[in-house]
Amino acid sequence: MNGRYMTRLKSGRALIGTIDAYLIYHLTKGKVFATDFTNASRTLLFNVVNLQWDEELCETFGVPLASLPEVRESVCTFGETDIEGILSHPVPICGVMGDSQAALFAQQCYQPGTGKATFGTGTSVLVNIGSEFRLSKSGALTALAWVLDKEPTYAFEGLINYSAATIEWLRNQLSLINSAAEVEALATEVSDNGGVYFVPAFTGLNAPYNAPLARAAILGMTPATRRSHIVRAALEAIAYQIRDIVEMMESEGNLKLSVLNCDGGPTKNRFLMQFVADIVGLELLVSELAEASALGAAMNGMLGLGIYPDIKSLEAIKVPGTIYQRKMDSEAADRLYAGWLDAVTRLIK
Repeated sequence: MNGRYMTRLKSGRALIGTIDAYLIYHLTKGKVFATDFTNASRTLLFNVVNLQWDEELCETFGVPLASLPEVRESVCTFGETDIEGILSHPVPICGVMGDSQAALFAQQCYQPGTGKATFGTGTSVLVNIGSEFRLSKSGALTALAWVLDKEPTYAFEGLINYSAATIEWLRNQLSLINSAAEVEALATEVSDNGGVYFVPAFTGLNAPYNAPLARAAILGMTPATRRSHIVRAALEAIAYQIRDIVEMMESEGNLKLSVLNCDGGPTKNRFLMQFVADIVGLELLVSELAEASALGAAMNGMLGLGIYPDIKSLEAIKVPGTIYQRKMDSEAADRLYAGWLDAVTRLIK
């Protein structure tokens, strides 16, 4: 780094922060330079056990501590703003949270053993594991879910790289579909996957496989394989990967999920949601609010401003949703999942 900039960083005259810290700094006209625990925890510079910037990590990456923002709880007030005079009077900035953690909060996963899946380009699965920091032996990430009243809550996190992105690949690279809106109808044109499994390991496979060199493959095709089988297999792969993650987390965390809260654009696909419920064997509560992250941040703001007195009172906030329960018998689900495991094994041998 240019020596002139390093001198300014060390003296605090130049700053390094997250996007929320940048926005807060400008909204408050430089009066507040702060972030929250969840955003700080994503920087690779923050110690999620002692809840402060890690001196060793900062030294390793050449980041002066003086250049980093103050870290506050999500419910704290981060100054106030009138947005450059757009508002008639200043309003408090309250409720700052990272997107995945905010979705977990919005889904009211406040107790250990409660979890959510946010479906998007990829899928993020977070399961509350309580206030004790624990490491996974299988490769699940231990995330800082939030800090409230100085007490941390942790979560196991599993990430699927390709969910809706697989559908985009079918459209953009293979021209099998014209738009994502077609996939549900195509998937239900056939009664099953015809023995076809699509392993979307375009950039490897995350936990529990931890196989970064694995590459994508479509297996089990025969002369009878149709476009519908491939599209269906692409959707089914999302459910299989969620089962991979849920079973890993249940084993690692010594817990048992009964409900999986779901949000994100792909949750509008009814075939996908029902298949996830069938394969994973959990009741799905699918929020009508496709993007729960904004609600989670707002809920923290309402706590901070005293609109709701405590976290339990937030349970009064009800977001309508659709419930999906397993319809497929467990033996059939296990047979399909065994086919997935066999397909993955062929790729990572």
